[in-house]
Amino acid sequence: MFETGTSTGGRLSRRRFVGSAAACSVAAAAAPARGFGVAKAGETSDGEALQERIGSRRIGNGPVKAIVMNDWIGDTSTWDACQCYLDTGAAEWIFADLRGYGLSRKLPGPFDAVQAGKDIIELADSMDISRFVIIGHSMSSVVAMHLAQIDPQRIIGAILVTPPPLTGGAPAEIIEGAKAIARSDDEGRKAALRQMWGDRLSDAWIDFKIARWRKAAAPEAVADYVDMFARTGLPSGPVPVAPPVIAITGEVDPNPMMRSPAVREALAPLSPAAKIISITDSGHYPMQETPPLFATTVSRALSDLARRD
Repeated sequence: MFETGTSTGGRLSRRRFVGSAAACSVAAAAAPARGFGVAKAGETSDGEALQERIGSRRIGNGPVKAIVMNDWIGDTSTWDACQCYLDTGAAEWIFADLRGYGLSRKLPGPFDAVQAGKDIIELADSMDISRFVIIGHSMSSVVAMHLAQIDPQRIIGAILVTPPPLTGGAPAEIIEGAKAIARSDDEGRKAALRQMWGDRLSDAWIDFKIARWRKAAAPEAVADYVDMFARTGLPSGPVPVAPPVIAITGEVDPNPMMRSPAVREALAPLSPAAKIISITDSGHYPMQETPPLFATTVSRALSDLARRD
């Protein structure tokens, strides 16, 4: 059976939200860059070092290791607003940008779950991490569950934040539409996001997300990853996973398929004992929409998985 929890919290004013986000960003910038997990070998024709491994940044010094992956339209800087609220005494948090994003933007494809899974394992090996909690956000939930399927001895547990359906099979017109948005200019992307997300949050929020999307992600990588989460889904299909799974949903997510009832149903064949935690006043980006509440929720979920190990 599924366990279902709920996290609730009052609305944060814009001033308080911006202040907390700025404080977290300053704290993240001031933190020492420890073991960035970026391997380089050789040089390009203009003298720039070649990157061979996905880029990452690490915070915390706890005994449990957690590897965090990015979503479809941004790198792991999406987590900056909540970083200073994470439990860094209980865990070390490793923020890994998948190929085509952030610290890994210049890495070539393939941009899919198989390659992403290999990259995460290689990153863990480079840091001498034998076992870890894998955390996926939106599209990278596919990668998290893929790793739980193929390498359960390495995975303490999986945390899926606002996960999409994991079996793919979206209609062709949806897939092609998403790829067109990925390759569009800022105005096209803004119109698409406003249509998808509605008017719950401000135009300034949309502008912020568009600016980060442009800076953090290579358009062709974003387009190719559509096949991973919308067409193909899990490379191994609906094979049950052995490690425990916790999903965190936003109950005002613009896509009903990513709210708790649909996520519960989608995870049933893969992890019958999965735990679903819903954040009632958050959409698809709880780490930015409700930073302290989300950080507390994900930190407790990680501790829950560590106790079971």
